[in-house]
Amino acid sequence: MSSADRFPASFYGEPGMLGLLANGISAFLVLLQNFNGARTGVPPHGVEHILAGVHLILIGGVCQLLAGFLSFRKYDHLSGTSFVGYAALWSSYGATRIFMGASSPLSGNLSSAITSLEITEWLSPPISQSAIAGLIPYILLSFILAFCSATVNYIMPFVFGAITGALVFEAVGLVGRWGLVVSGVLELLILLFAIYGSAALLIKGVSQRYVLKGFGNPLFNVLLLGTANSSSSQGLGQEKKKNTKYAEPMALGFFCDTVSPFIFTFYCFGYVPSFAVGAVWVSIISGAQLFSSYYSYLRQDCYHTTKFGLHCTYWLVKSWEEFVLSVLMGKQVPAGTREAMVGNWFFVAAAVIICVVSLNMDTLELLHNSLFLLLTVSTISQIPLGGYYIFFGVSCSLFAAISFYSTFTRLVNSIAEKSLILVGPQPVSTDRLQGALAVLRRCMGKVWQQAPAGCMASELPDALFYLTNGLAALSAVHASQPNPSFLHLTVPWVLISGAVIQAYVSRLQVQGGRRFGSVIPSFYAAIWATWTWYRFAGYLLDISAGSAYGFAAGAIAFLVANGFLMLIDSCCLW
Repeated sequence: MSSADRFPASFYGEPGMLGLLANGISAFLVLLQNFNGARTGVPPHGVEHILAGVHLILIGGVCQLLAGFLSFRKYDHLSGTSFVGYAALWSSYGATRIFMGASSPLSGNLSSAITSLEITEWLSPPISQSAIAGLIPYILLSFILAFCSATVNYIMPFVFGAITGALVFEAVGLVGRWGLVVSGVLELLILLFAIYGSAALLIKGVSQRYVLKGFGNPLFNVLLLGTANSSSSQGLGQEKKKNTKYAEPMALGFFCDTVSPFIFTFYCFGYVPSFAVGAVWVSIISGAQLFSSYYSYLRQDCYHTTKFGLHCTYWLVKSWEEFVLSVLMGKQVPAGTREAMVGNWFFVAAAVIICVVSLNMDTLELLHNSLFLLLTVSTISQIPLGGYYIFFGVSCSLFAAISFYSTFTRLVNSIAEKSLILVGPQPVSTDRLQGALAVLRRCMGKVWQQAPAGCMASELPDALFYLTNGLAALSAVHASQPNPSFLHLTVPWVLISGAVIQAYVSRLQVQGGRRFGSVIPSFYAAIWATWTWYRFAGYLLDISAGSAYGFAAGAIAFLVANGFLMLIDSCCLW
């Protein structure tokens, strides 16, 4: 990371051209199918949907994701947020097209393979309802991006505005074919604006000046606007030093926190009876939220690294739990199964910790964390199913609303580099919060004083490491003879938090360069993955009870090796 920090952002090429072309080509693929269906009267089906979905994922998803990464490195808040967000959109829509194609009548080997695997019920969920539930939050967020892009140039508002309209009529087209024709016209505009914008950026990169009109001069300059709220946001604390190495990923994190609860709201209130497609949409946008956690880490921001990583874990766990419950089990849960699951209580405890450490931030941040705490309380497994989904749906609605406003405020304030939109004052000053935690600080004072000065960056992901380990451990707690339904429902809790997110933490430790830092999370990821495979999936794989001794021996070997690594690491610190 140190070599990248010494490389100025201005030395990188312009990633906006790649992002615009990815948007334009993706829109072109969709409009071809829309116009062909309108001309022939035969909608696309089968392999046509699958091929279109694969192209949308590769072009609109992967290529635009690369443009988003480069935009974050160039300290471009708007482009980084929009390109990564739209990469999630096109990837999700491409996955939906694949579902549509797989649920259509197929011929040849593909049809026989699907039938032999007995997954036809997975591929025929309420696809249209799930896609509408996913498109609506992207429509709202596209409107925000269209407004914010007016502070950058003249072209991007038209691009994002056309995307907003196209998404509206794509959602309408899922229930009425006429909407696809209007959507195709708007997607044609997206293509034209993308070609012009890409040409303008390409010529600018070659000539080092803007030749074509539309770039370089915004509709209005937010840097010239007042700072009425800046005093309130900084009134009780010290102003932080500006970090220009990477763009701020906070808007992207709140962006993702808007999409996921929006989809869950539709599911909880019964509009989407099955969560197969919804789980894919939530998983993709959660991956984008993991990138916001990663770029927070690159900015040496431990708080947002942990917060967005925890939120990503929560949405992934809940989405795949609902997938198991609604698709694999048909919502038929034996009595006492859900009551035995206690992993969500750790989410509640973690949400309380996040609320406490955000007391010295602005009021909006504290309110957002408080509603996330309410969200975790609403998903406690001991709540009866009769009121569970109502409570969860209402909590998701409130959390989506505050996340939507937070996305707008963080993005505008990041672009303006000042507090233009109201975020509220700090509830508690930093000094008072530190005074309240003086007991803990005194207990850890010697460790902090003797720790090497350069190890702070490598310790940033430690909080997420402990949280995910605790969540996996508590989720793995069960009775001596659990029923199969309990084992199935608990797989996402242990596998995602203990293996998937631990692998991400290991990657962060590699980035930090800490001695043995990446090895220890990798050991725990291997242990929890093996635990999941044996203890929870062993029933499906017909693994005998005698294999428990081999598993126990392997786990002990992992823990012994991990203990030696921790001992060596601590000796190196001292």
